Amino acid sequence: MTFPAHPKLVRRLAEDFIALQDAALARMNGTAAPETEAALDHPALAGPVAIALAHAEVLARGAVRRAELSVMPAQRLRPLREYARRVRRARSQAEAVCKEQRARRVPQEHTPVTGPLDLRAARAAHPQAYLRALEEELVHRGLSPDALSVPNYDRARWARERQLMQTEIPLPVRELLDCDDDTFVQALLHDAREAENPHLGHDAVVERWSRQARTALAWGRYAIAQAERAALGRPLTARSVQLDVLEDAYQDTAILTARAVEARHRTADLHDRIREFTARGTFADLLAQCHARAIARFAAVHPHLWDRARLLAAEHKAACLERAAGCPRCHLALAETLATEVPASALLNMDDSPGEIVEPDAASDRYAILDDLLPHAVVAVADAAVGDESAQCGYGWVAENGMTGHGASMAHSSGEAEVIGICNAALGLLHHSPDSPIVILCDSSEAVTTVNRALETADPAVAHRTVVFPEGKQLLANLMPHRDRVEVRWLKGHIGHDLNETADALAAVALRHATGRIPAAVARKEQTQILRTLRFAQSEPRTAA
Repeated sequence: MTFPAHPKLVRRLAEDFIALQDAALARMNGTAAPETEAALDHPALAGPVAIALAHAEVLARGAVRRAELSVMPAQRLRPLREYARRVRRARSQAEAVCKEQRARRVPQEHTPVTGPLDLRAARAAHPQAYLRALEEELVHRGLSPDALSVPNYDRARWARERQLMQTEIPLPVRELLDCDDDTFVQALLHDAREAENPHLGHDAVVERWSRQARTALAWGRYAIAQAERAALGRPLTARSVQLDVLEDAYQDTAILTARAVEARHRTADLHDRIREFTARGTFADLLAQCHARAIARFAAVHPHLWDRARLLAAEHKAACLERAAGCPRCHLALAETLATEVPASALLNMDDSPGEIVEPDAASDRYAILDDLLPHAVVAVADAAVGDESAQCGYGWVAENGMTGHGASMAHSSGEAEVIGICNAALGLLHHSPDSPIVILCDSSEAVTTVNRALETADPAVAHRTVVFPEGKQLLANLMPHRDRVEVRWLKGHIGHDLNETADALAAVALRHATGRIPAAVARKEQTQILRTLRFAQSEPRTAA
């Protein structure tokens, strides 16, 4: 028997987060009443259910971690782990429902088809040629080249500037917009730990909320890592206070996670509304006019291509089952045929100016070519591993001269962890090789770019987007006095490079030891075995502190 969703119950669940979470977990456990299950399936609750389960998943993982650090017997730990897995599956299912609901939000018959089939086919076959014609039309109208393009970044401001959305912004929202990133992240942390900020959901600021939520969540994971370290530093019988602090850290991170999911959903809703705004009114009229004039310019410059596109489109529509809907996806196959029949080189010859031809960058295919190094340069490979739940990370590095290093630190992302590995490798080798240039190889392009930019400018602050936590910032600052002797290069990872594989294995062991998964004696044994198995050294290598 199917129960219809009762409006009052739906409204109550939408307004009461705890009741909603309890209902979602009861459904997961198969104990929810039929009327509750019907209410949870209401479209208005799809997003809130996903948010509630995101919160519950972090708490479930926290219960597991707290039990692990209290060395709970396996028979009691096993149900906690199984419960956490079930909550994770329920959350994934809820997120899938949200995506499916968003895909159905605009009915297919109302989805705008941007131009006739022949235009879409010609534009997809040779986008650069069509874009040139459109830019000429925009210049003719006195508009900027991006006047008709909806940006991927800061769409709300773009919509306000074009009078598509409300332009008045309340003062508290304006303050959130105008503050720097660090202050904004502090506002998100206060929102999660102290009192909810009602202005974060405003259209003008929700995109920034969604972008900075990841950094705020990283600070939640940082608090978890600190609490883990404090607990691991105490005997089993004296960890109760530290485990309580760990529980509090997981509570805060659960709220940060839920708010991050809410920000993502709100941003998606905002983008859907902006898409609807651009499909009607004066903006839609201007868009249609510019495309109509652009295709006329396009046809005048490339008449053969345009005639062929029109013929292919007419032949296709005569037999297409989707012609009543405007053949919304059929232009892709026609574009492939057009691109084959009229290659880009032919259009290039027809243009007045050939434009700039960009040669492939030979360096993009380099696997860390070292032929240009000085003979006495010391080369090492650094790698890192990050945890799933806390900010703890492990790093490892191995040098060609037989030196190795490994340890643990804090990182908000894999990029920051790799930066920490690079800095530790460079500082260790600088100490033991005072007269040699140091070259560090790393398989993270983000980390290589970040460290090189800091070295070139002698300013660790330029790495602020990648390096968030104080540990990484201090390491970069320590490296600056030696920037003339240090070079960092990219190395393609996981291609069987002995030093890279060894550094990766050392980092993984360091992370497991830092999180208490293995004791120090086991970590030392595994590290020795890694070096011996990979035949890095015939005898026990020297280790830098």
